[in-house]
Amino acid sequence: MLEVTDLHVSYGSVNAVRGVSMSAQAGRITLVLGSNGAGKTTSLRAIHGLLKAKSGSVKLKGKEILGQPSHRQVRHGLVMVPEGRRIFPSLTVEENLRMGAYTATRAATQKTMAEVYEKFPILLERKGMPGGLLSGGEQQMLAFGRAMMSQPEVVLLDEPSMGLAPAMVDRVMNRVREIADTGIAVLMVEQNADAALAIADDVVLVQRGEVVWTGTAEQAQADTALVHTFLGEAALGA
Repeated sequence: MLEVTDLHVSYGSVNAVRGVSMSAQAGRITLVLGSNGAGKTTSLRAIHGLLKAKSGSVKLKGKEILGQPSHRQVRHGLVMVPEGRRIFPSLTVEENLRMGAYTATRAATQKTMAEVYEKFPILLERKGMPGGLLSGGEQQMLAFGRAMMSQPEVVLLDEPSMGLAPAMVDRVMNRVREIADTGIAVLMVEQNADAALAIADDVVLVQRGEVVWTGTAEQAQADTALVHTFLGEAALGA
């Protein structure tokens, strides 16, 4: 569904991403692992048109989208939940959700909002509350819900567990799994390898802007030495 091929991104003379290729398929979670500075977030931002890529290809359902602005990609079915959630703290929960539905009709917005409230009941309880007063985990649910409002086919997730209490991490990861199980393709960057591998289907390991390993989550879990080599002992809860 989403195919990234030979992606190159530079910051001036620095080649931050060098020939990265990865994919995300309907109903599956592709997990992108790598140490800080490996080029993971840069890749996501380039895929979504937030950074200009030097070269490569990004195809959504067979159509080239590399270089298209992010708002146009949303209309085609690709949405991103950025690192740090980036909700609007002064707007209510419901207003935040409506911000994610700018491409949808009024009827579609109401239908999707009902579905989001069903999937994330805490948002229904908090719908009149300013987003900035939610806990970190609740804000992440709001960011997920806002992304769902555009009825995406592919979701890019950047560090969804960042800054969350350990007890909340599993809840957030379970929601990511539920999103994929509805048939949405998920491409996720996440530092918490232990929690992320528990829900992922496929894994791409990135180091210094290059893909150094690809395989299934089961293979990565079985070969813990591989992940330790590139992420350190803390990556798998060791």
